[in-house]
Amino acid sequence: MTMQVFCNSLKSLVIAAAILLAFGDSSPAQEQSSRDLKLVIHKTGQVLRLYKKGNRIRSYRVCLGLEPEGAKRITGDYRTPEGDYFICFKNSTSKYHRFLGISYPGEQDARAAFEAGLIKPETRDAIINRVRTGQAPPWDTELGGWVGIHGYPTDEYKKIWIFLLYPKPHNWTDGCIALWDFEVEELYSMVPVGTPVTIVP
Repeated sequence: MTMQVFCNSLKSLVIAAAILLAFGDSSPAQEQSSRDLKLVIHKTGQVLRLYKKGNRIRSYRVCLGLEPEGAKRITGDYRTPEGDYFICFKNSTSKYHRFLGISYPGEQDARAAFEAGLIKPETRDAIINRVRTGQAPPWDTELGGWVGIHGYPTDEYKKIWIFLLYPKPHNWTDGCIALWDFEVEELYSMVPVGTPVTIVP
């Protein structure tokens, strides 16, 4: 083996290791963990429950969108989605303390929106294809996006006003599900990408 070939091989190994570290959420152990877990959010009772192998292990009181009744349909309607989704994205440096992205819009949302004339066939197909492959759907369509589970604003000024105007459990988000910061920290540490999420009215 020449020195050039050796260096190229070593470089490939380093890159592969970096990819594995960067995308640790997709490891087999974590994929198994995501199958064991399930999040269920009851909008009427404003409660989020975490189940492991069918047993409830955590329960949190939550805040929802400013318009909590009815399922989310379009961007800017301030509604929290309803249906079956999964955790598709995690961000520990979110402007809302932590962020667990939910795969809204889902396949059913895309089909319903297309039939209602809200989106084009290519938008519908893009959403369906990404969701079916376990990825975050496009979040820049007419249906909205960036819906997730998060904490309170990291900006202290905004946090104070939300505390004053919308003390928990008053609803204040654009459609997301909000918890106290310490609660979302706990949930964030327990829930990997791929975990199923069911949101019911």
